[in-house]
Amino acid sequence: AVLHWHPADLNAASPWLSLANKSAKFRFYGISSHAAVSPERGRSALDGVEAMDMMANMMREHVPEETRIHYVITKGGMAPNVVPDFAEVFYYVRHPEMEQVKSIFNRLVKIAEGAAIGTETKMEFEVIHGLYNLLPINTLSEVMQRNLEYVGGVSYTDKEKSFAKEIIASYQGKKTPESANKVLPYSATPGKARGSTDVGDVSWMVPTAGMAAATWVPGTSAHSWQAVAAGGMSIGEKGMMVAAKTIALTAIELYNSPKVLESAKKELETKRGDDFTYEALLGDREPPLDYRK
Repeated sequence: AVLHWHPADLNAASPWLSLANKSAKFRFYGISSHAAVSPERGRSALDGVEAMDMMANMMREHVPEETRIHYVITKGGMAPNVVPDFAEVFYYVRHPEMEQVKSIFNRLVKIAEGAAIGTETKMEFEVIHGLYNLLPINTLSEVMQRNLEYVGGVSYTDKEKSFAKEIIASYQGKKTPESANKVLPYSATPGKARGSTDVGDVSWMVPTAGMAAATWVPGTSAHSWQAVAAGGMSIGEKGMMVAAKTIALTAIELYNSPKVLESAKKELETKRGDDFTYEALLGDREPPLDYRK
């Protein structure tokens, strides 16, 4: 079995879902020229990116409701008076089911090809990552929930409470610092899939369970400066210890409970089906460890 955790603004160990996710950088190549003196000689790579973005946004109307498509233009030229000969846009495609991600991503590639044809530019793309959706295993989550309740949540000192109140005020939150000490009740029915994680791939191969620990002030959004501020001080450390203790206790219990592990394996086999064969969404490329360049 595999046990994992994620920083959060609450403490919970109920089974949860994630979105399958595939990303790529689409690179367009054009012809540089002076944008005022000889624009007819240029072919704008940025036009290719913007044409792709326009068509991708039109596609949003014709994909399953749970789909999420995000993009950011990472390179768009150096000066307004120069026709850009290179531009790049970074896309994510997400959906609760990996097969839908594959299908929507292939449509996105066709959009990029069409954008290149329409703007007389050249296009290539590089897959950056691909993640399966999480496959929750209730058998393991029940064990982790029991241990999380034994460990308990995060208790603040007076100084930490003052800090937390300032953080909450910064985003006009309604939660109180005291809620970090609570453990959410167990629910066997996973909620709506939202973010993505590479644990998803693992969960299709090995029975997996995860938890969240309150390393952030209650009400904090992920990927925010407020999350970083709390995670880098004593509040974050306390949340980390909640996770460490819970996972350690769960691991010990599972190590001594072979029947539970066997039940978890059977649950995994039932959920993924007899005909399942793992195929990485990343393809056959090496992991792009320098993807931020």
